[in-house]
Amino acid sequence: MNQSRLNELSVIGSLLISPEVLPMVEQSGLSPESFYEYDCRHVYQTILNMRDDGKDYSDVALIGAEAAKSGQDYVAFLSEAMQTVPSAANVLDYCALVLDESKRRSLNFLLHEAAFDSEVGDWHRVAEQVSTGIQDIGNSVESGLMDCKSLTGSFRKYYALTKEDPSKAYCPTGIEDLDLQLGGGMFRSEMYVLGARPGMGKTTFAINLAESVVRMNKAVLFVSLEMTADQIMAKRIAIESGLSYNAILTGRIPSYDEDKLEDAIKRIEPRKFFLTTKSGLTVAEIGRLARQVKDLALIIIDYLGLISPGEELMNKTRYEQMTCISAAVKAMAKNLNVPVLALSQLNRENASRQDKRPSMSDLRDSGAIEQDAGGIILLHRNSYYEPGTASEEDIELNVAKNRHSSPGVVTMTWTGQTGRTTQKQSERFQPVPDTILNAEELPF
Repeated sequence: MNQSRLNELSVIGSLLISPEVLPMVEQSGLSPESFYEYDCRHVYQTILNMRDDGKDYSDVALIGAEAAKSGQDYVAFLSEAMQTVPSAANVLDYCALVLDESKRRSLNFLLHEAAFDSEVGDWHRVAEQVSTGIQDIGNSVESGLMDCKSLTGSFRKYYALTKEDPSKAYCPTGIEDLDLQLGGGMFRSEMYVLGARPGMGKTTFAINLAESVVRMNKAVLFVSLEMTADQIMAKRIAIESGLSYNAILTGRIPSYDEDKLEDAIKRIEPRKFFLTTKSGLTVAEIGRLARQVKDLALIIIDYLGLISPGEELMNKTRYEQMTCISAAVKAMAKNLNVPVLALSQLNRENASRQDKRPSMSDLRDSGAIEQDAGGIILLHRNSYYEPGTASEEDIELNVAKNRHSSPGVVTMTWTGQTGRTTQKQSERFQPVPDTILNAEELPF
């Protein structure tokens, strides 16, 4: 057993044999992300969750049962951890060693990315990022706590920036109803999940959203792990021009519409839409690409299930892989200070229900995704289950989880042939006519 694993097991073992040391472990600055070993991270998170839920985290059997909800038996692991240490007397020493290894990994990752980025990007910007990153790592090593003076000072700076420019807090999508529902837009440092059944239109809607953002002269990185660059471009042109996506993709645009096609291409050409279609990207590789985009406002990943887990997770279960990938995407959003919209497929369970509208529990490997996401948007079209002939239909955007505002449903118009989604005229946002003079005459 290597020393790093031994140190992490010693922390978990100390918590199992002496649950009363949990406050000391937390005060040391140790978080679930500090652990490299998945099992140690998962069990520590389980203990924290049990404490927060008022459950008895001194009962090892109950901890095992809670941890096993992920689909893995933890009896042998908990036994191994308890046998690693004779007592919890040195738990703070173990915590310090685990934190030291965690910061060492963070530093190595930062320098590895910097070495790559400096070869292909602006070295001045890379140097600034390295300086900030090292400072952040150093600060987190010195203390896991911030006193009230530093908190208020930091917040004053943040508030002054956001008061001057609200987009410092979030990236507006440009879709008025959706932005209002989200609390202004997609908040920086958050992971948002767009979930739908295959063929429901999540990729097309994501491209619509990306186009809405880049029309505001903001930069978007679109990571397509499923479609080709030409297919993505065909969708963008169809949305912009109103021409048939299939006709564009297959080269069957009639001659009288060729000018409309060319005009759409000219309009989207100068926009800050950056695309990669490289297969098998890890979260770290996506992060390196994102750092090359100047003034990046939003990252869209299509889709979460196609992100490569990397060699270190190859032997883990699919649930464990998705747990780590979801956490890594969340960490990337925080490190880059931009929102990340990750597309995710739904399982088939909602198809057997009378009401086909999806819920958060329909997300594949939903436990970790639900926990990490700052917002979850679920798409639904009735025609998916009841095909019709209408050229336009409603598409529902169910904001099922919304950390920075309230959940709710936004309804838009979907044009299947072009893939274009447009905002419906909602009575909520229509101005009150000037002719209405008193409250008794108000239409609500």
